[in-house]
Amino acid sequence: MARWLISLVLLSSVSVAGVANANSTVLELLSDSQSLTPQQLIAQAEKSYPGVISEFDIDVINGELIYEVSMIDTQADTVTEFEFWAKDGKLIRQKVATLEADDRDELKAVRMMQEMDLGFSQLLKTAMGDSTAHIVEAQLDHDLGISYLELKLIDQHGKRRLAFDIENQRPLPLLKWD
Repeated sequence: MARWLISLVLLSSVSVAGVANANSTVLELLSDSQSLTPQQLIAQAEKSYPGVISEFDIDVINGELIYEVSMIDTQADTVTEFEFWAKDGKLIRQKVATLEADDRDELKAVRMMQEMDLGFSQLLKTAMGDSTAHIVEAQLDHDLGISYLELKLIDQHGKRRLAFDIENQRPLPLLKWD
């Protein structure tokens, strides 16, 4: 029993150290002044491709930062997923698919943004205010009659989440849903 308990303590400390190390690596990559910031890439994608950005995410592959963007085109009834190099914003991959039933919540939020003549980059700027944190993930959603932006941010103090009401342009209290 004692060996099992010691093994459990050692494994949990290794996994906590691994998560902390992964967070510091992501923060270092996002802080690299040679790369485009998520906000710069998002603005670039908005100008270059049709539709409204509904999701942004980052990935690290072989030590390289990759930005993943999903755009919903309500005219074509499609969702396009893009992958870009963070270093220079070059397109790596693009995949187009027809909107499906599980896209309807994001679609409601996209339509609200279109009605308000609001871009994803504008919404991010408003939601983040004067925060200097880096965006790790951003996604539009619609739940309980509210269209909102969910953000995951990281800075030297760690990760945090926030939700921002699109229609009323104000932060929402976060509920535990994980």
